[in-house]
Parts: sequence; structure tokens; C-alpha cells
Amino acid sequence: MSAEVRIDDDFELAVAEQGAKFRTLYVRVLPPENAVSDGRPAHEWRDRALRGCLESQTAWGMKLLEGSGVARDHEAAARWFKMAATRGHSDALNMLGRCYEFGWGVPVDGREAVRCYGRAADQGHAWGEFNLASFYAQGRFVPPDEKRALTLLVRSARRGNPKAMNMIGRYREEQGVPRVRDRSAALWYRWAAERGCFRGEFHHGRYLVAEGRIADGIRWFVTSLSHAPQEFRDDAMAYLGAHPHAQVRAMVAGVEKSVPGGSQ
Repeated sequence: MSAEVRIDDDFELAVAEQGAKFRTLYVRVLPPENAVSDGRPAHEWRDRALRGCLESQTAWGMKLLEGSGVARDHEAAARWFKMAATRGHSDALNMLGRCYEFGWGVPVDGREAVRCYGRAADQGHAWGEFNLASFYAQGRFVPPDEKRALTLLVRSARRGNPKAMNMIGRYREEQGVPRVRDRSAALWYRWAAERGCFRGEFHHGRYLVAEGRIADGIRWFVTSLSHAPQEFRDDAMAYLGAHPHAQVRAMVAGVEKSVPGGSQ
């Protein structure tokens, strides 16, 4: 199977009851949303972008957006994303959606963000699906639509998106028959955790502690806190500091001393 992983076909049946039958599908491990992967210097991306390479136009836009090897320039980044997006490049469409969502180099425009994410999602782009799902889940820029959000999250998770796996875990934890709900949520959190989602790592730790696997749960807490953003760390530490298990409470002081703050 190399880098592929097994994911249950339908999140509603993420834990099979005895006698239940459903397909197993395969998903690929997904790189970070804004990864520029091969380590080329910025000028090489720019040269290839100027020659019309869509991937390079998107990568050069990311360099400009992040200020990686070049002066940060959000307006120029948005222009390069738009150039590649106009020709249908799914990564560029997703990143242009991000620009319109957050006002990176362009005015905030929810309608355009939805349009860009939707076009990327229609091409099977995992991050486009995830970002559009977030809008439907929150009712942001679009009417809230839980069914649509979950459909997009499942599609994104099937393509290996750990953030989508974590969000499905949250839905499963909060809804449904408790026995099936909890077992299903635990699996989705584990899948998210194993692929490096800091939220999935934390929730996986919660479930392990609830099963009595205190040491294993604490290890996942520490892993999550080692790279989570500060806002999440603050909430997590408050939760852990009030935890009913003394071993979990005792870890808090050590984590505060030894784990640096995460970044966005």
C-alpha cells in the first residue's frame, strides 16, 4: 500500500456494527495546503511562472504570500494565483479563495471565496473541499448546510486531509447513538492524529485517557501542544489543568516548562 491508508467508505458507518457490510477505499496522504515541495530557489519558480507554467505560477504566488526567499507581497501573490486560476488550476483556485476569504492582497469577498473553493472542490481538490465545507458548517458567506458540509468533509478526508478527519470526528462525537458515535469519533481522531493534525492529536489523547490508557494519552497531548498555535494551547492547558486524572494534571507544569509555543 506504500503511502496509502485505509478509510471506511461512509463516515456514518465509520465503525461497523456486527454484520454490517460496507466498502473500504484508499486515500492518498495529502501534503500541506500551501506546500512548495521541491526546495527550488524563488527565482527559478518566477522564471518558470513567467514562461506560463501553472504549477510554478501558483508556487511563485506562495513564495510571495509567505515572503519565502523573496519580499512578501500579497497583492502580487493574488495576481499570480488569479492568473493560474483563470486557466483552471485547482491549487491556484484554492489559494485565490484563501486570498478572498482573508483579504490577502484583495478585498475580502465571500462570494468570490465560495466560487473559487467551489471550482477547486469540483476538481476534487481536498483543501478546496475542506475550505468550502467550513463555510457550510459555519454558515459563513453561505446558508448553513450541515449535510453539504459533511459530504465535502468526507470527500476531503478520502483524499487524505487530516483536518477533515478531525472535523468528522467532532461531528461524530456530538451526534448519533452514543456507543456507535464514540467508537466512530475515536477512529476519526486517530486517523487525524496519525497524519499530524494537532487537534486530532489532542482529541485522540482525550479518548485514550478515557479508555484508561493514561500514558499513551499524555504522549498525544504533548505531541499536540508541541506544534499547536498558542490560542489552542491556552484552551488545552486549561482543560488539562482541571482534568479529573491526577497524572494528566501533573503533566501540565512539565509541559509549560518544556514545550515551546506553536505557530499558526
